[in-house]
Amino acid sequence: MIKKLISAVAVFVLLAAAVTSAAASGVSAALDRLQAELENDPENGCFLAVALRQSEGDRDLTKFGLFIAAREIPKNPVTALKYALTLKACGVKSEVHDEYFSDPGNYPDSISGLVYTLHLIFNGFDTGKTAADVIKTLERRQTESGGFAVVGDSPDVDMTAMTVSALAPCKTDPTAAKIIEKAVAFIRSAQKENGTFDAFGGENAETTAQVVIALSSLGEKTDTLEKAYAAMLGFRLENGDYEHVKGGGANSSATAQCVSAQVAYERMSPFYALDKTEHTAVYSPSSGDLTLVFCLCIAAAGVIVCVVMLIRGKKRIIDYIIVLSVTAVTVAVIAVVGVRTGKGYFENVEEVAVTGNITFSVDCSLVSDKKLIEKMQIGIGEGDTAYSVLIRVCRQNGLTVINSGSPVSPYITGIGGVYEAEYGQTSGWGYKVNGVAPSVGSGSYKLQDGDVLEWIYVPDVSLLY
Repeated sequence: MIKKLISAVAVFVLLAAAVTSAAASGVSAALDRLQAELENDPENGCFLAVALRQSEGDRDLTKFGLFIAAREIPKNPVTALKYALTLKACGVKSEVHDEYFSDPGNYPDSISGLVYTLHLIFNGFDTGKTAADVIKTLERRQTESGGFAVVGDSPDVDMTAMTVSALAPCKTDPTAAKIIEKAVAFIRSAQKENGTFDAFGGENAETTAQVVIALSSLGEKTDTLEKAYAAMLGFRLENGDYEHVKGGGANSSATAQCVSAQVAYERMSPFYALDKTEHTAVYSPSSGDLTLVFCLCIAAAGVIVCVVMLIRGKKRIIDYIIVLSVTAVTVAVIAVVGVRTGKGYFENVEEVAVTGNITFSVDCSLVSDKKLIEKMQIGIGEGDTAYSVLIRVCRQNGLTVINSGSPVSPYITGIGGVYEAEYGQTSGWGYKVNGVAPSVGSGSYKLQDGDVLEWIYVPDVSLLY
């Protein structure tokens, strides 16, 4: 009996080792594929840029770095910090971002803001704060259970793991070591028997991946880490993509975080302390503004008219004054109003073959008296998502939607002239279906007949969950 038990255990160990080895061997291929898709999915691309930099091999990330540098600095300060870390990982120096981050006021004091501030400090940024200052603040914000909360006093496994990852480079500091010890104890107590964690309504790959990154960053393969890593691989599909939840199909966010966790597990060192980050390119914003072009052209036309008048012997000074005055006024008007090109965005909204009906609304009443779209019944088609319906109905109602992500992984920062961070640093847009905020992005959530879809602007986006 004992021999059979030993044999079974041996077989299990060998199978686990084989699965782990196969997963590890596929990391490089997965990274190659994901690197080619970075610009199609910039929000997850920011996360992947760190993994690509920390993986084996000398990867050229300049193109993606310049792409991020050319984007507008997000109004959400935490996302802005993520952009700064991404540029560092890509080896791109941006004058615009350097100027923005030279202001200490642009470093938020939320837990996630403190986490990214530490990442930047350990990568050579002058944030106006010392690592010791941030660590002391985190010590005060740690809950009695040892975890860290997104908002309020309820600890969250994801946020706790992210904090451990940020503290990993200074784990020998007495205060940091104390915080880490309590945080890891909280993570251990929250781990389920199968190695996963409950978050956002159930077991999911991303929370497990964050734990793998955090514990791998500490450089020690503990039972908690090994169980989490094996559980994370259980969300992996044959092509190397990952599911958010079992049976949910490939998910870009889950894939980005889990592949990054695989890189962290292979390294067993602080994941966010970047290697080989010398600058390979410098980004300086060049003006392609049509307003400037038109102003220069009109000014030049005014000068040419004056020269022609002079050649033809026009001697009345008043003629020259009139021409120059008209030129100056025209330039001033264009400079103020601007020149924009249009592509008929609100015209020819696509038709859909209706397969069901839902209740739809866009609401910002928590922060503003502005009316957007009140509850209405609309038809949906096959494959319609929370994002595709938002775009279609807003176009039908003459409202613009600002997506700072991509069609694959949307990140909505503005609807109908109401923008993220406009009513506080953590304010912004989110969505609910049937009264619950889904744990997947709006581009991945497929709607069903009878659903109630609400796009809501809230003072703190964490309140949605």
